Amino acid sequence: MYHLIGFLLLSLASIISFGQQTDSIAMYGKLDSVLVQEKKTSKMKDANVGARLSTIEIATLNANKTKSLAELLADNSVIYIKSLGQGALATASFRGTAPAHTRVNWNEININPPMSSTFDFSQIPVFFIDNAELSYGGGQLKNGTGGLGGSINLNNLPNWQKTRQISVFTEYGSYSTYTVGASARFSSNKSQYQTRVYFQQSDNDYTYINKVLMKNPFREKRKEAKYKQVGLMQEAYFNLSPYTTLSSNVWLQFGDHQLPQPIMVNINQHERQKELALKGYMGVDYTKRAHKLYIKGAYLLNTLRYKSQHDNYQVADKKNTNHTNTYHFSTDYYYDACPGLILNTSLSYTHDRIKSEAYQSQTDTSNLRTRNILTWQGNARWNATSWLLLNGQYMAELNDNRFVSTYSIGFLAQIAPTLHFKGSMAYNYHFPNMNDLYWEPGGNPDLKPEKGYSYDILFSYTPSIGKYFSLKTEISAYLINLDDWILWLPSSEGRFYWSPQNKQNVRSYGSELYVKGEYTRKKFSGNIAINYSYSPAINRERAFAEDASYHCQLPYIPKHKGNVRFALDYNKKWSFTYQVTYTGLRYTTADESYHTNDYTLHNTSLSYHLLIGKRYEATAQLQVDNLFDAYYESTQYYPMPLRNFRASILFTF
Repeated sequence: MYHLIGFLLLSLASIISFGQQTDSIAMYGKLDSVLVQEKKTSKMKDANVGARLSTIEIATLNANKTKSLAELLADNSVIYIKSLGQGALATASFRGTAPAHTRVNWNEININPPMSSTFDFSQIPVFFIDNAELSYGGGQLKNGTGGLGGSINLNNLPNWQKTRQISVFTEYGSYSTYTVGASARFSSNKSQYQTRVYFQQSDNDYTYINKVLMKNPFREKRKEAKYKQVGLMQEAYFNLSPYTTLSSNVWLQFGDHQLPQPIMVNINQHERQKELALKGYMGVDYTKRAHKLYIKGAYLLNTLRYKSQHDNYQVADKKNTNHTNTYHFSTDYYYDACPGLILNTSLSYTHDRIKSEAYQSQTDTSNLRTRNILTWQGNARWNATSWLLLNGQYMAELNDNRFVSTYSIGFLAQIAPTLHFKGSMAYNYHFPNMNDLYWEPGGNPDLKPEKGYSYDILFSYTPSIGKYFSLKTEISAYLINLDDWILWLPSSEGRFYWSPQNKQNVRSYGSELYVKGEYTRKKFSGNIAINYSYSPAINRERAFAEDASYHCQLPYIPKHKGNVRFALDYNKKWSFTYQVTYTGLRYTTADESYHTNDYTLHNTSLSYHLLIGKRYEATAQLQVDNLFDAYYESTQYYPMPLRNFRASILFTF
């Protein structure tokens, strides 16, 4: 509680100080689009206009190139990241929903793994991302069902402003963590090519405080937590005509991770996991007058090899290999029917093909499972008046032999030049993942889709303070009711395994605060950003008469989460940031009988940018994470690193 009070006092003091530039929204009767660096309309327009949207700033992405997407979101959003440690599995929870209810799109292609639906954000280096956009609630229907809590949209963007740019960086961090990366971009008026390579490895033997195995806490080092990550991305863009652009992207990534045991386990077990991921797409964009047509084909490959060994020879070793192939095709058409009215329709087809030893049974020795998804979507945006924008979306999806339809409606109103009000309502589904249906033993092919309604309202205030100040404040509230929530429970047949069942109905509701301010004068600039969320998420109905989880907060969903980021820049050379992140108490059991404590982290960085001649630049940066050496656990019995350091240098020419 003292951590929360301190965090709120710091936030209040910060609100008084600074403000921010406006995001682009429908203003003065015109549908503004979000500007991105390649001067192309952002795909955030695919979300309902009444939903809350946010973008992680390019400066924040550039300052965190060597970190994972999990670390970026944990420090710069209200999304809760549940992590098993540095370099280990990290999942995201949006507005009190499950990790599987967070949809992840890469260049408008869904990349949630079909086996589990749960995306591992530790596997994505920020280095491979040019633009990260967050859509809150279930109103983004363009890329299919499933995003009951929200969507995270990752994009790669061409930059036609420079004909050539080469960047090389290296970083050394605590626990023998080495990172190197390089990118090269060459462009002309007709074509552009960009190549990125990335490598990171770590012994990851950080010191932590063990408070479990003995009466008196003691310090020890994390064992068997090494990891290695290698990535390569190749992009190509071609201006075939004034109206037509061809784009392609291939992203190859390899990971090798030791999986450390929870500190309460005193058994010598050795687990290792190797992943190979290939993502690729080719697309054609055609834009002429009132018509916009986007056609895209994509292929996704994921291979995971898991191995477990015990020092006890009486325990058998375990191995498992999973292969996932996904083929995707989509076409997306926009038509400016008349001034103030934009119509849109899209059609997509996805084929998942999975081979997993976990799907074999005594009666069915085949390890192959497939899934076909056909999706059609229609969308209309209408400037009804000079101050009101309306939006309606409808989507129909055929998932194998199951048909569902979803929809969303929303509005955006300009109450005054500096005050905007918007709201939305959406109905969405989440189909059972392939593990829910086919895992052996326990898979349940009779599961129903999870479904529910979500409601959002948001006020945005952007006052005019003066020549040097800008300010933006957003206050939002939401309500989500989800039915047929899937839980893995002991089998009702009395066998010694668990099975997924549609057992829970959940209500998630809450509010969010966002404040961003900026001061700029001559050679000096400063800004401060504040995020805070209050997120109760409860089981709203009893599954049986003595259900102890009734009206209890869902496990690993903090009611309180927030962060404050303060940044200073002098003469475009010296940059300083200080960040405070608070994560509230999380219950680890459905009946709230056990919990893991809240924690507050302080991170800081200092960088110096040097221009050498007209073509060469160098940037040196020092980062300190967990400045005050706080002990904390994101997941119970999986301690996180104490104070640690990173030093990097970047050359650009």
